[in-house]
Amino acid sequence: MPLPLATERLVIRPYRDEDAAALHEVFGSPEVMKWTPSPPSKDVAETRERLARTMAFTARQPPGFGLWALELKESAEFLGQVGLFPVEGKGPEVEVAYELAPRVWGHGYATEAARALLEYGFGEMALRRVVALILPANTRSRTVASKCGMTLEGPGRFYGLDLLMYAREAP
Repeated sequence: MPLPLATERLVIRPYRDEDAAALHEVFGSPEVMKWTPSPPSKDVAETRERLARTMAFTARQPPGFGLWALELKESAEFLGQVGLFPVEGKGPEVEVAYELAPRVWGHGYATEAARALLEYGFGEMALRRVVALILPANTRSRTVASKCGMTLEGPGRFYGLDLLMYAREAP
């Protein structure tokens, strides 16, 4: 993906090593991480290790896939992480993901970023379908998926969790 990718309010950019402290607000948050297959990081050092694994994961992905930093365009304030990648790291389904700091929930940033990723995925990457995998109780994430034109296809087991699969086909 040619990063940075910009929307009206946001920038999706490659991670940098110095993002660990800001990312800890996401990875260290029990409120965020209860919706993911990973427990919260204990401290910034653990988040730094996770960031290094995330950056290595992205480097191994085919062009256009990975996990990236999300920030406000106007101030470069770090908001969280977003990405497009093969489900469970192997596909064949492609997942859109968004994990933002709780302090910025409710501002439409996840929806704006996910829409940009879907547009890029369907356009530049010529993807035919993208999914979102969401814990059933995560109503905020389910709302984001719906606002992005994704429809509920049903339950499935991914990442060792019972999740709901939302999907959208290419236009």
